[in-house]
Amino acid sequence: MISVFRGSNYIEAQLLKGLLEQRGISVHLQGALLQGRVGELPAIGHLSLMVDEADRVAAERLIAAYERGELALDDEDE
Repeated sequence: MISVFRGSNYIEAQLLKGLLEQRGISVHLQGALLQGRVGELPAIGHLSLMVDEADRVAAERLIAAYERGELALDDEDE
């Protein structure tokens, strides 16, 4: 497996995990169990989304679209 996202925001990592899974990409959220120990660890980049090498390009494209705001909901989607 290869990392396609690193961050510190658990909610964002879960959101991205769900987006990838909706597209049929198997994802593992590494570091989630460290959330309770953040006060004792550096709080930057301890979460990582891991995907199979074969899904890397698709996952990176989806994450890039998310980061550009292309996946934002509009009033019609609500």
